[in-house]
Amino acid sequence: MFRSLLFVVLSVFIFTVPLAAQDDVTTQNASSAAGGAFITGPASNPLSFLNGPAYRTFGSVEPYDFRNFDPASLLNRHLPKWIGFGAEERLRYENNHDANFKSGSDDGYSLNRFRYQMDLQPTNWLKIVSQVQDARPISENPPIGPPNENTWDLKLAYVQAGDPEKQWFSVRAGRQLINYNNTIIANSEWRDQGRSYDAVAGNLHYRRYRLGLFAASAVITRDFGISRHEKGNDVYGAYGYVNDVFSGAVLEPFVLWRTQPSVALEAAASRNGKQNERAYGVRLKGKAKGMLDYSAEAIAERGSDGPNAIHAWASTIGVAYRFESLRGQPRLFTQYDFAAGDSHSTDGIHGTFDTMYPTAHDRFGITDQFGWQNISASRGGITVEPHHRWTLTAQYINFSLATASDGLYNTSGGLIVRDATGRSGTHIGEECDVYSWYELNGHVNVGAGVGHLMPGSFLAHTTSGPNFNYSYFAVNFKDNGKNRF
Repeated sequence: MFRSLLFVVLSVFIFTVPLAAQDDVTTQNASSAAGGAFITGPASNPLSFLNGPAYRTFGSVEPYDFRNFDPASLLNRHLPKWIGFGAEERLRYENNHDANFKSGSDDGYSLNRFRYQMDLQPTNWLKIVSQVQDARPISENPPIGPPNENTWDLKLAYVQAGDPEKQWFSVRAGRQLINYNNTIIANSEWRDQGRSYDAVAGNLHYRRYRLGLFAASAVITRDFGISRHEKGNDVYGAYGYVNDVFSGAVLEPFVLWRTQPSVALEAAASRNGKQNERAYGVRLKGKAKGMLDYSAEAIAERGSDGPNAIHAWASTIGVAYRFESLRGQPRLFTQYDFAAGDSHSTDGIHGTFDTMYPTAHDRFGITDQFGWQNISASRGGITVEPHHRWTLTAQYINFSLATASDGLYNTSGGLIVRDATGRSGTHIGEECDVYSWYELNGHVNVGAGVGHLMPGSFLAHTTSGPNFNYSYFAVNFKDNGKNRF
């Protein structure tokens, strides 16, 4: 079915659409606000505001305080234009206190991740990309493995036909990053290994319209060696983009189709079954008068888990306003998120929203404890810019269960705890975060953050109930090798 749809759509575009320019915003670096920014600030993907201002919170164009450091670009200046190299290095220290809401469950460790990329471009329409990755923890308490350990893996290996910056159509085939939508399908760069997909992705652009079509399988990370995807665990999608629907607003309709060979079923049915799930969504985002960012998204899920019907939904809405004329250019933001839960665990209808493949960091605070399932979360905060390359953010988030008798889920969709009786209430807890990023130059930034999560009545009744504390310090380096001149 998907192949037939893909053929029809491609045929229509190939034979009816004149040539026009295209960029790659539909397939890479999508996020919750206009221009690739984040309603809540830069915590979600700190690497994204290296190598270009488009995805920073404020996007300063003033000079950096330190000289540039771009060894890969320097090397490429001495090489033929058909070959190029890129490099990334990230070192992060993390400390967890009372992890999993268990007293005395503490750990402090470092995470090191190195990536080295080679690009071959024999013609202006053909490109071959490969990237190796070595990600490993230092002094972490066992057991050790993914997502923190992923030594010498093949992160990227794809062929691209067509130039997405200059031509109306391009296609990628092979191991690649997909980040159409951070809320439900993304590459989740904060994790030590990140996420790759074995995929075929076609991208089309005509004037203010874009369309991305893809068939993908998420790579299941191994602790050592080349990782592979799971056969039958696939996701297909069509992700649209319509610019300037009104006053510069962007409309992004999308359809996703996910299949899995075996998922858990409700107690009234057999134990496991095959999943056939569809997600229908739309996102509206934009910037009003240059200062007001807004983003709203709604997703409905239908389909089946074996004999169980799927009937779930989720939504998010956020607004941010920057006071450019004030000192520090304070930017106030607020966001509300909701994802449905399942109020009847034996009725043969799966009502818990499936978050699929989201970004894992700062979806609900920087402690990264909860996923977008059976949850209601209200957030407010402020970002200030004490210096033109330094941002400081503080935020507060209040969490509740959407359905008291359903469970609380982590960022990977795993169940943390459940009270099937619903007598433990719905208030999960409250989180306070402070984090900061400083860009030394166009390729290096440093950041630090502290998160404090205070359990509410639900966690107090279902766990031992201590506060959870998380802190980090990170140094990021990224040279994509494109600065040849």
